[in-house]
Formats: sequence, C-alpha cells, structure tokens
Amino acid sequence: MAVRLRVAVCTNRPAGRVRACLAALAPQVPEGDLAVVGSALPAAELERLRRSAAATVLVEPRPGLSRARNRALEWAGDDDIVLAFVDDDTLPDEGWREALLRGWEEAPPEVACIGGPIRPRFETAPPPWFSDGIAHVLTLLDRGPQVRDLDPHTDAVYGANISFRAGPLRRIGGFDPGLGHAPGRVFFGEEDEAQRALARLGLRVRYVPDAAVEHVVGPNRLTRRSFLARRFAFGRALGARGGRPRTVAARQALGTAAGALAATASANPALAMERAVRSSENLGVLYASIRPRRIA
Repeated sequence: MAVRLRVAVCTNRPAGRVRACLAALAPQVPEGDLAVVGSALPAAELERLRRSAAATVLVEPRPGLSRARNRALEWAGDDDIVLAFVDDDTLPDEGWREALLRGWEEAPPEVACIGGPIRPRFETAPPPWFSDGIAHVLTLLDRGPQVRDLDPHTDAVYGANISFRAGPLRRIGGFDPGLGHAPGRVFFGEEDEAQRALARLGLRVRYVPDAAVEHVVGPNRLTRRSFLARRFAFGRALGARGGRPRTVAARQALGTAAGALAATASANPALAMERAVRSSENLGVLYASIRPRRIA
C-alpha cells in the first residue's frame, strides 16, 4: 500500500545550526512534506528560518521538545499519514526516506512506529574511555542488520530517527510535555513512553536497518561530566514514570559504583566508565523518587 510520509525537524537553535540537517533532507523529501518546528524561538530567528529553510516553518511558542513534536503532529494531516522525526543535529543518509518508506510499505497495519540506526559522526576523536557500552548515551543506536519488531519496554527506537502513524500517535495523546528536553533541562523519555503506550494498545514497534542517520557529536558531548549528567537525567525520567523499582535501582547503583572503582584500580578506563554511567542512571532513578519533576 502506498504510504505518504511527512518529515519534521524540531529545533530551538539558531537557523544556521539546523542548516546541514535540512540540506540533507531537502533533496529527498517532496515539497510540502518537510517542516521545521521553531520551538520558543525569537521572532528574528524564526524569520531567518523562513528565509533559509526549504521547508514549512511551524511555530511552537511554548518551550519543550514534546510540545514541538505535538505541533508537528497537528501539521501532519490525515491519520493514515506517517510522520517522521529527525533531530536537528543529525544528517540523514542518502536514501533514508526511500528506505523508511519501504519499511512502512512492507509493515503490517499493526505496526505504528518505525525507527532506524543512528550512527556517529564525531567532530573529534572519542576519548580512550569511550566504548560501545556507553554509545547509547550519545543517542546512537544499532539493533542489528535485520528488520526486527521490538518490545519497547526493553528495546526502544530513539527519537533522533523515529516515525509514527499519525492516527495511533494521536490516540495516545501525542508526546507527554512533562517529558523531553526543554530550555535549562535535559530530560528524556517522551518517545519511549509513546512507544510503550502504543504497545499497550496492541500495536507494534519496528526497527529497520536501512533507514539510517548520522548524529553529529561535538567535543562538548565527549566529556565524562556530560556522559554522567545525561545518564543521571535519563534515570530521573525513568524513575518519574515508574520504569524501575527503587530497590532495584539502589542495588544496581551500589554494585556498579563498586565495579567502577574496581575497574579504575585495574586501569580499565572504558569498563570503569561503563559502570559509572550505569551507576549515575540508577542514582537518577533514586533521586526521582524523592524529587519528582513533572512539567505540565
């Protein structure tokens, strides 16, 4: 069955920062099917977007990634349209749209969400403590070479390269504004929660290996502090939605903290960092139990 696919890029950055992403999409996406959502951008920056982007410019005056995504969902149109999101710091591969369309055309009707690989484009060489075990902290994703249906309670696809049937996404209420990034906060989980809500309706989430994007990773993301802070924030979001029991988080936090010290003592920086990242995530879960943060 023929599928119509529309693409949205949500951004709160200056127009120049999203130019590369839109330039990679423009040759692939037909006119009228590409939108950039300006999230709480000043009027001057919105005007720069309108002048420079070969895309429909949508305005979401309230801050927050979830609200920007919901604005794109309003724009998407009929319920049978597929709405794809890519992050503003990604570069979709040539053929990304064709591969994604093929994935949707081959999918049965109960598939409501499809995502693809997110590969790194490092602006500087990663440090020696970086490993595949913490690549997910950089929003990198590889679920293997085959098309796979996923259980979103254990293996979700990521919001930097994700698409939904508009109708089912509307049925679950879109994206929760209490989750997702916003100015002054790093907070995760809105696309994960959407996938779980779809699964509760009996719908399926699928991974397709050919619809890939590259995620541009700057040197500011390749610090220990950045990794630990982002994983703590992920843990807070996980704890806020009850995704991990406190007793499990406490046990894992203690175990991985001890493991990190042992790995440091044995001069294994990559293993030490993997365990420190895991410990930071669990500390975030515990913190959420005493300082819940939900933004309406």
